[in-house]
Amino acid sequence: MIKAVLLDLDNTLLHNPDRQFSSAFRQQFEAQLADCGIAGSGEALRSGIKAIYARRERFLTNADVLRIGLADGLSQPAEAISKALASFYAGPYEGLVSLTAPIPKADTLVSCLLRQGLLVAIATNPLFPESATRRRLEWAGLGVYMDEFAFITHSENMHAAKPDPAYYAETVARVGVEPDEALMVGDSAVNDIQPAAALGIHTWQVDRESGLDPIYEHVHQADWRQAYSTSHLSPEMILPQFLGNVGALHGLLTEVKDQQWLQRPDPDEWSILQILCHLWQAETTVHQSRLRMMLEEDDPFIVALPAPGPHIAPCHDDGHEIFWRFWQERLKTIDLLGNLSQSDWGRPARHSIFGLTNLLEMAHFTAQHDRLHIAQLCQTLGKCSD
Repeated sequence: MIKAVLLDLDNTLLHNPDRQFSSAFRQQFEAQLADCGIAGSGEALRSGIKAIYARRERFLTNADVLRIGLADGLSQPAEAISKALASFYAGPYEGLVSLTAPIPKADTLVSCLLRQGLLVAIATNPLFPESATRRRLEWAGLGVYMDEFAFITHSENMHAAKPDPAYYAETVARVGVEPDEALMVGDSAVNDIQPAAALGIHTWQVDRESGLDPIYEHVHQADWRQAYSTSHLSPEMILPQFLGNVGALHGLLTEVKDQQWLQRPDPDEWSILQILCHLWQAETTVHQSRLRMMLEEDDPFIVALPAPGPHIAPCHDDGHEIFWRFWQERLKTIDLLGNLSQSDWGRPARHSIFGLTNLLEMAHFTAQHDRLHIAQLCQTLGKCSD
């Protein structure tokens, strides 16, 4: 059943002539940085955006990657780049509104989805900072819903970009749903439909001629949310989820205040430090161990470990250090599964709870385990819906 709808922004909710807008953006960007005494910013901008799509050993937001890339490419201090970017988005960027226009029914579609109790997220390509993305929503006539969106992707809270399926994995993890509980609505087959579908997200492609009328009519049909079935698992879904889930976790941790690490919302609930410790320790003692066993043994019997109680001892007093250790172990898990054949993914096992299973299902369970505790952490912070 559909619990969340992810809405693309450009040319789905906001008319935006891509080439014209991009050209004007680059011209204004170069002019603004030149006014700040920084020349050659156009090429550095292209290189910085290219770096967003590269695999990262460090976990940095898209905004951090772009800022570092600009600073290195232009031989400028990071502070100077940050100041120039702030000036650009507060000034010349605002003039680009003249190139855009609201798309009919965008407002009524969002209103309808929210009235149905759905989680509605703005899943726009996260190459712009939060302030600029919010301005684009205002240009689309959707500013009144800003606080009602479950999540808005932008360069300062995301670690991947379209069309990487890991972007969609990170988005659904931040929204707090499973991939097959979400519907992605967008205009681009390459950026929206294909990568979302590759992750197991249901999709609806917006046609520029008919606009939002068909999807608006669709969501008014009785029981439309129940018409979507569980997605069939495929190996291509797994690694993007492993990466996107870690991105979602990192994004939430940037919002943790010092006094919150040890806070427990209930005596029977874990603190944030305990959640992180569990994720790190389970990655090695449970998930990696189980997956290796299935690759090395024929039809092994996997015994489910008893669920840890609410009073597990924190493994470290620095949450960011625990995250780093978890990320290093997750990279090992990704390497373990990175070059498997189709037959490897189908290797069987017997589980003491799940019964007959295979490696693909167990890897998917690992991704679900991530999201369970990401949602737990999110609720502890008061950053997501129940």
